[in-house]
Amino acid sequence: MIDALRFFSRGPGPRVLLLGGVHGDEKPGVVALERLAAEFESGGLSLARGQLTIVPRANAEAVERGLHFVDENLNRIVRPHDAPANREQGLAAELAALIAAHDAVLDLHGTPAPTVPFVFLDDESVPVRGWAEALGADFLVMGWPALYAGSDALTTTGYAQTLGKRALTVEAGRNDDPAAAEFAFDAARRAIAHFGLIIGTPRRPRPKAVRLTGMVRREREGAFARPWSNFDPVKKGDVLARCADGEEMRAPEDAFVVMPYEAAAVGEEWYYLAVPAALPENY
Repeated sequence: MIDALRFFSRGPGPRVLLLGGVHGDEKPGVVALERLAAEFESGGLSLARGQLTIVPRANAEAVERGLHFVDENLNRIVRPHDAPANREQGLAAELAALIAAHDAVLDLHGTPAPTVPFVFLDDESVPVRGWAEALGADFLVMGWPALYAGSDALTTTGYAQTLGKRALTVEAGRNDDPAAAEFAFDAARRAIAHFGLIIGTPRRPRPKAVRLTGMVRREREGAFARPWSNFDPVKKGDVLARCADGEEMRAPEDAFVVMPYEAAAVGEEWYYLAVPAALPENY
């Protein structure tokens, strides 16, 4: 069900997996990886070492239909499924097998609202942090696993980490922004260059780092106090949102608003808060 494009070199090296279209309405990764695969297929790029697998459309039907998913959120159920109950569970089992066969996994996503590119750094170990910093994003976002402690949901990167693999998720930008697809393409190249699969690309300025400290679900109708953009700074006490019953949601501390989603349905994540985090200077 998953169309995986495989490229091999003559020399030993890491096995890297690049994923796009895990969420079908997030096009930057799809566009970027189809372009990257075309460059390898045409001979414009070739591997110096190792192996590369490119999956531009992990959930191809959702991509074709412009849906986040068809039956179930694929990026919450990545694990083996012996008896898949729906389409996404079957895809999840295939993804799990692909992930198990590789050493490193990069999953490219997009967002419904404008944002600068950022990387989820769930594994803060030195090797993964160094890889994340090489991708050229503006921000590294840490602390996601702590917010969802106790959940049995597994993303592509979360499942990879249970197997001891290096794994990162990139949010390239707004889904319909051509610049987001361009960034995703550059990030994919940088990802494989970091492991020496292709000739390296120039270093970019070091990203800023933030740590997620809270998540607010939309528990009832309401609206943001203003149109928030990703990583907008707020001061303690600032009104972030107002519920229809008049309750105000205020910032508990100086922070950044992260992944605000004005159109979130009741019960879904409305916005996150994060604080600056320090990155060690040396690896």
